[in-house]
Amino acid sequence: MHAAPLLQVNHASLLDSWREELASAERLLDEKPELPIALLGPSQQGKSSLINAIVGETILPVGAAVGACTCVVTSVHYESSDKYRAEIEFISLKDWASELFALRAAADAAASEEDVDADREEQELQKAAALEKFDAVYRDKRVSEIETVLEHADLLLPKEIALAMATGQPIAVVEDKPISLRNSIRKYLVGRQQHQDGQFWPLISRLRIYGKFDVLSNGVELVDLPGLNDPNPAREQVTKRYLKDAQYIWLVCNSQSGIDRVFSHLLRDDGFLLRLFLEGRLDVFSVIATKVDDINLQAILEHMGKDVEDYDGNYRPVLEHRRKEIEAHARDRLASIAEDIVAKADPGEHGAAFFDRIRAIPVFSISTAAYSHAIGKSPLYTGMKLSERESQVPDLIAHMHSITFARSYKTRVEASFRRLQLLYSQANRFFLDRIRRAEADTVLARTEWSEFVRVATGSISEGQVALDQIKGRAAEALHQHRVAFDERLAELESKAEKNLGGVFSRWDTINWRTLRAALQKNGVWYSVALGREFDLNRDLARAYLDLVPLIWDDYFGAQLAGLTDQVVNETREELRRTVARIKGAISMLRHQPHGFQDSIETSLATASDSFKLRIGEVRARLSAHIQRTRQELASGMVESAQEIMRPAYSLAAADRGGAGTKKRMLALIVNHARLYGPKLFLSIGQELAEGVGALEASMIPQLTKIVSYGGHVLDQSRQNTINHQIVGSDQLGAFRSALGHYPGAPEMGRNSLDNINA
Repeated sequence: MHAAPLLQVNHASLLDSWREELASAERLLDEKPELPIALLGPSQQGKSSLINAIVGETILPVGAAVGACTCVVTSVHYESSDKYRAEIEFISLKDWASELFALRAAADAAASEEDVDADREEQELQKAAALEKFDAVYRDKRVSEIETVLEHADLLLPKEIALAMATGQPIAVVEDKPISLRNSIRKYLVGRQQHQDGQFWPLISRLRIYGKFDVLSNGVELVDLPGLNDPNPAREQVTKRYLKDAQYIWLVCNSQSGIDRVFSHLLRDDGFLLRLFLEGRLDVFSVIATKVDDINLQAILEHMGKDVEDYDGNYRPVLEHRRKEIEAHARDRLASIAEDIVAKADPGEHGAAFFDRIRAIPVFSISTAAYSHAIGKSPLYTGMKLSERESQVPDLIAHMHSITFARSYKTRVEASFRRLQLLYSQANRFFLDRIRRAEADTVLARTEWSEFVRVATGSISEGQVALDQIKGRAAEALHQHRVAFDERLAELESKAEKNLGGVFSRWDTINWRTLRAALQKNGVWYSVALGREFDLNRDLARAYLDLVPLIWDDYFGAQLAGLTDQVVNETREELRRTVARIKGAISMLRHQPHGFQDSIETSLATASDSFKLRIGEVRARLSAHIQRTRQELASGMVESAQEIMRPAYSLAAADRGGAGTKKRMLALIVNHARLYGPKLFLSIGQELAEGVGALEASMIPQLTKIVSYGGHVLDQSRQNTINHQIVGSDQLGAFRSALGHYPGAPEMGRNSLDNINA
């Protein structure tokens, strides 16, 4: 209130810049970030146990008792309330009715003369899964009674469940303790024959759990994804959306039996490692091997070259050896898959960088059971007694905090506080300098100051011209990179057409029941018998995608990221030169008030700090924007393939069955793919060109903003120079009064940071 009149009259632009800085600090606190970590992996790999261990509470049901509830997307969130809360979302009544038809068809499926062993196993497992789902919900009915069930609007479901499915509103459960919440939601989740009353896991689309889990207080969400093997499209879409939006992805596998199977099926056959590479998300991927303490002691001792008779009971060397073996095995498998990707790809300039990123993927070997026992949560545990540290769960938690720190709420609070500190320092120094200038007013000081202003403003103007040139060079470089990228892509269309033969050969190996199931679901099916996903759309798109990785990474990674670095570095260097010229002029001043030189240099340092903060935010936004574009374009190729193949899928799926059904279905989709494949690849190239063109257009303002922030620093320097001019003694009292009413410096102690979410 005391300072505003002084500023509004002669320093309106300065006041506006302070207001904008304050608004920027406030915007950082507008909302807490959501940082989902998606846990991938088949059932019985230890994902629920891992979540329980991280949050330090047995909040999720685990083990075989959970049964088929692994089809439910489960997420755990922080909430400051002392209560523990769950929100259970259900599929719609319409979706469940459609699923009942599918269950009946699976249960009634007859054998065919076309069946091979894989078909017979697939049929039996699909039938068993259908019966399990139906029996879970309708314990007192038979599948043959589905028609009766469908006659009722509520599908003979409990009133509470039917209402939730009809309205789309979740069922909320609130308890005082985590164990009470787990037991309350258990009846919705457990499958098989755990209870006599009906269970409802087949009806649930997702489960959200909220509690005061301090380890998640910075915005982290732990999400257990069930995999893309669910016949219900609503549940499957939830999984796909999380997989697309998750900022971090952890692959969880049982160290005893899961590494080879999960790596082969998910990372290699399903192309997930290639997908992460194309989407620019290798740096958010981690591998978690569970049950590291579940060991065959004799086998490990033999591998170590030791006799069982010589074992002294010290498990630590054995455990350390096992961990090294697990990590080496996981890294060998990752490297092998990466080599396959590079072998199929069109040459690029940065293949070595790709392998560096593969080698940098973190691999953890943990024991959640031993950790839970060590922290007092599993008193009945009888396995290997490890300390908290030996379980490696604390290392994984530290990794979680490390990878999410830059985007966490705590970081946003600290950045906001730092901005407030800089603003406070700048404003406080403004009033103090006005007072000093008024007290030291002489003719000689004014003359000397006028000359300094002339030199300083000239240097600043030169800097502004140089910054404008940086903008022009950045725009031209961005355009040249895009032109070169488009030219490389144009070379791939004919090569992709040649790859179609390999795609058709792979389709020929699919057993007919799996092929038909995939055709009925627009080209995508998870085979329970084979334990893997079949995606005909991805197969077709990969005729093109497999060629792209290194070219793609050259452009989105090395070139665009490198251009951003170049713009930042050139801007920073120009600021350094301008500041050096101003400091040189300052050193020539002899008749200015005490502390003046320090004040000017502090002003320059403050402007530089502000530049670093703003540039950090812009770079983060720019990096995220590039990654999102990269991800959308990569996933768009598969979607384009599905759209082109949809008519053929419908025709082939309608085949009457019987002798020759696989041959007829294959002929339809192969002929369609051969006819429209070139069109698909041309379309993919056009979509990529359009997407990259849009990215170029959207990047220019962001790159310009980086340079503009440098210009803002120079403007601040010019403003500071003007603000330090001699002021009349008649204003001395007003400035002293304003400084006297200035508040104390902002403080944020350690306790404040530790309790920012309270």
